[in-house]
Parts: sequence; structure tokens; C-alpha cells
Amino acid sequence: MAAGNLKRFSWSEERRSESSSMNELVGFNKLSNFEELNVDSSVLYKCDSNDLEHHASLFKGIKLESIQLSPGAFEGSVVFALVDRISIHVTQSEQAIEQCMKVDQDKFLFCTCLCESCKDAVFGVQGAGTWVYVLPPGGQAVAPTPTQCPLLMMTVECEALLNSENLVPDVGSWFRSLKRDGEFVRSRRLASRIQDDALMTLQSAKGILPANETKTAHIIHQALISSIAAGFSLEWLERGDYNVIHRSPALDRFLKARHLLAERDLYQGGDSNDALSKLGSKRSVEQAFSEHVKMGPRSYARIVRLHNARRKLREKRFFSESIGNIAAQEGFWDWSRFTAYYSKHFGELPSATRRKAMRTS
Repeated sequence: MAAGNLKRFSWSEERRSESSSMNELVGFNKLSNFEELNVDSSVLYKCDSNDLEHHASLFKGIKLESIQLSPGAFEGSVVFALVDRISIHVTQSEQAIEQCMKVDQDKFLFCTCLCESCKDAVFGVQGAGTWVYVLPPGGQAVAPTPTQCPLLMMTVECEALLNSENLVPDVGSWFRSLKRDGEFVRSRRLASRIQDDALMTLQSAKGILPANETKTAHIIHQALISSIAAGFSLEWLERGDYNVIHRSPALDRFLKARHLLAERDLYQGGDSNDALSKLGSKRSVEQAFSEHVKMGPRSYARIVRLHNARRKLREKRFFSESIGNIAAQEGFWDWSRFTAYYSKHFGELPSATRRKAMRTS
């Protein structure tokens, strides 16, 4: 965790009216309403950083591997609270990113978008702010996220949720039966409730003093668990089921193509046309990539290779390797072209990345 990047923060004192939306309250374009009001709290933090991998390391209950999809020096913020056995993260960046996430074996993950006006697909699904994405313990997902899209990601201890008195048996069975890639539940009301619960928890967390931290955090944890269980139960009792969003064929095609590229090691610059042809026509595969990551499969593969090179440039065990050798290991044989691609995408030269890594190692 980089020194100086992580600060104890508290939520702004600003309150929202009953009718205002969460994104109107928070002003998430720059996360400007997070103010440093109380540095005594040990559970609420904000991190501003130009380091995408550092951001990913801050998430609790989720293992994240992120890549930057759009060019330019990375800028982003993460605000997170750790309250007993719950973690709440609010994140946004100036670049489009793709997050590969894996949930811990003892947690559920709840995700929702805090910006209803987002026109792009979020996690590959339209209608931002009107759905809640639920991943089960051990669940995995690939989540493309557009530029300046504020996301709420919350992990909850599965045992506490499943044992809640507010959870009706049918909903408990639904949670237990979730497949590895989870489900999108379409409900503006449920999404709003999850967002409100998270906001209230963040507001409550700022008031926890060290002397009362354990007791108060446990109370907040129990209240949030009860509210989440009640929200899902009430939605079920009204409908007798959930309005689940079915993934589009284009999203399935993109995910399968992405997996196939990695499985065949075709990111290294090999010919991917034969492998990808099994998923449909060349045009349909290109459209799937264009729809979900705004680029074709070749450009996407090049970005993955650039990230692989960047990780090696920053790892101590590769400091003795020349930058040219690292570029070649990732399929970039032309030094000048590699440098041009790298500096355009990350906003700095490969040599600058290595110098900074060596200074902080």
C-alpha cells in the first residue's frame, strides 16, 4: 500500500432529500463531496492514486485484477469502509477499465451502479442504476466498466446473511443456488435500497471512535445485514421470483472469446482468427468486443500484453531484464512501436515506469 496515498476520510455532512438520487448527493464526477472531516475514524478511507493496481489491492473480500482499456495516465479514487465483517467500496476512474474479480469463499458480493444516466453498458448490461449484481462465494466475473462510472461494490459474510431472520427461506435457497457467474436482478427499488444502505453505513462509519469501534461496528454490521435480507425478501414476496437479466449473446461471445485468447496464449501476437472463428463470424466477434470494450480483439489483446509488460517493469525480480527483452517476451518485437504504444496508453515511457518502481522498491 503506497505511503501517503491512503487517508482516513469521512463522508460529507451533506444530506440528501427523500427524492434526490444518490448520484446527485455525491457528485461523483470528481468524488468531490468526500471531505476529510475526522481522521480519528479507523474504518473509513479514501485513496486517490494514479496506480490502478494499487486501487485493486485495496478491495477486501474480493481479489481484483484490473486493466485499463482507454488511453491516458490513470486517475481514480476508491472510498471504502471496513465495518465488522462487511466491506463497502465506491470506486470511479477517468479511464474505462476491466475488472476480473473473484469473491472470497465466505462472502457474497453485491454490485450496483450509482449513476442512472450512464448510457454505456456497465458489466456488459444496460440500464445502469436499475439492477443489483450478486456474485456467490467463490464466484468470478469479468466486469467492463466505462469512463467516470461510479460503482458500489459490497461484500457481506455469507453465513450472517443466510442466517438472518429477515431472509425468507425461498430467498435463502436462491442465494445458495447461484451459479459461479452470479445473477443480475432488475429492480430499481432494490438497487436504490442497496445504495441507501451503503450510504447510511458510510455515514455511520465516520462517527465510530476507536474506543467504541468493535461494538459499534458490530451494530452497524447487523443492521446492514438485516436491511439487505429484508430488501431481497420483500422483492421476492411481491413477485414470487426475481426479474433476472439474461446475458446477451454478444456478452457471452465476448467472454468466451476473451477466455479463448488467454487459453490459447494468443495474446502473444499469434493468429487468433482460426480460434475465434469457432465463436461465430469474424464480424460478430468484432461487434461483441466493440460493444463491451469499444475495440476489436486485436487491439484488446495488445492492451493485455502492454499490461503484462508493465507488471514486469514494476516487479523487482525483473529489474535485471532489459526493457527490450521484456517487450519481446510480450510479443513486441519493434522497440519504437512498443514505446509508442506504451506511452500513449499509460501516459509515460516504459523507462519512467521502471525508474519509479526502482525508487519505491
